Amino acid sequence: MSLRTLCHFAATIVLTLMGAAAMHGQAGVEYGTMTSGSAGVAASVKPPIPSAGLPGSAPSAGPSASSSPTYIPAGTAEAAAKTNRQLFQDHSGPGAAQVSLHTVPNQAQAWIDGKFVGATPLDLKLAPGHHRVLVRAPNMQESMREFDLAAKQTQSIDLPLKSAYQGQVNIHWSPQQK
Repeated sequence: MSLRTLCHFAATIVLTLMGAAAMHGQAGVEYGTMTSGSAGVAASVKPPIPSAGLPGSAPSAGPSASSSPTYIPAGTAEAAAKTNRQLFQDHSGPGAAQVSLHTVPNQAQAWIDGKFVGATPLDLKLAPGHHRVLVRAPNMQESMREFDLAAKQTQSIDLPLKSAYQGQVNIHWSPQQK
């Protein structure tokens, strides 16, 4: 075997081992991300509830009143959502507008005017006026949109969510030549 062939063979083995180590490290990072408290199946995640408006709590000062998200036990999240949806319906008045909220992917957690209203898709009755919707889903970038409603208006809001992670990894390798 020539020295040149032996060097190529050694370089191939070194590169293979380095590549395996890099893939092992990447797999560890991805596994850690999937099993951490900030990611996972939507049902097992305790969603952050900014200004949730739980029964018995002090009312918030408006849509911008949420200073930091509040975490509530997952079992009470649906109860808070149901209470907040009823609150919006009760305060919508005779000129209530109908809003249909959809996200891609479905089952994103949604807040209207800082109040948690549940997982998408949702149909809500809201009072006419200016509103803000915020949606969050595990491993996705949150999305927010402001909108205005007229009396008895029907509006559909579609919010596509983008992945929080880069979809492709490019590795550039420049072997040193001697």
